[in-house]
Amino acid sequence: MELRVLGCCGGWSAAGRACSGYLLTTGRARIWVDAGSGTFAELLRFTRLDELDAIWISHLHPDHVVDITQAWQAIRYGGARTASLPVYAPPGWAARLGALLGEPPATAFDTHELHSGHAAVHGDVELTALAVPHDVPAFGLRAVAGGHVLAYSGDCGPGPEVEAVAAGAALFLCEAYRALPGEPDPPGTVKTPEQAGRTATRAGARSLVLTHLHPDADPEAARERAAGVFRGPVAVAVSGASYEVRP
Repeated sequence: MELRVLGCCGGWSAAGRACSGYLLTTGRARIWVDAGSGTFAELLRFTRLDELDAIWISHLHPDHVVDITQAWQAIRYGGARTASLPVYAPPGWAARLGALLGEPPATAFDTHELHSGHAAVHGDVELTALAVPHDVPAFGLRAVAGGHVLAYSGDCGPGPEVEAVAAGAALFLCEAYRALPGEPDPPGTVKTPEQAGRTATRAGARSLVLTHLHPDADPEAARERAAGVFRGPVAVAVSGASYEVRP
């Protein structure tokens, strides 16, 4: 299983850096995970829409979902694929998108609503959604293929819910938006690097990749903060980078 970073800025884009979006590739599947602003253009560097098996959206904040409109436009009006593209997203997403588009998204998408425990299989990968604490309905993702486990926190505060998402993962992709110097780490709807590191430790994850940092944060300083509380390998997501997920 390979994880390709399409964008990793939290909240809004920075110069030359898109918001949250990732391409998950296995031997038999390609899944676009989160579709933040700027990620559609990056996605097309690595795959075509007619090669995608599904889109999976963690929550409906714009920095995670807005570029799904680009995919819809390309399918609906550009003929980018002939078959509907399965989309998995939180409850109410299709109605909200339809209000923006002026017609139901089912004209291009096969629409599905997530719930905690929702599972879908595409090719050789199983995608399981687990609810996590945020200020809107939000889900973390466990992707399992051939003994490989990739966990993605989406956006959320620390707690047992996200630890369940990351349990035993070979790679834990975890947001750490509160990465500016001097920010405290009380419970909340997003995490500091230290909270991400402690979550990885409690979950028994084997490696940690920080993502969704504040656009003005220092990535290396964030990495060092997380590494101070997590003994496994720690990296910070970089647009265009890829990570191989092994058992």
